[in-house]
Amino acid sequence: MPPRHPDRRSVDELVEELRDEAEDLAQDLKGIPAQETVCGEAAQALEEYGAALSQIAAGADDPKAVAAEALALAKPLLPIGDAPDTLRDLLKPRRT
Repeated sequence: MPPRHPDRRSVDELVEELRDEAEDLAQDLKGIPAQETVCGEAAQALEEYGAALSQIAAGADDPKAVAAEALALAKPLLPIGDAPDTLRDLLKPRRT
């Protein structure tokens, strides 16, 4: 696999940033969990797509089935933000 361009973020970095944005947004949207925001759903979809592409690149027996499952977005949304992130709190303090 060719190396990533230095100006690009990895899938894991993008997912982390999207989840952070989802948590920030959920603070303003009373009653809407972070995973149900557009950023939260995008983070999970990107993570699922990345996992599917990794399986296909590793020689999955049925790459079409792996791709179809990822594109279906059938997995339930996973909760976001259960663990405290002290460094993030210092860098991005929440409005109260």
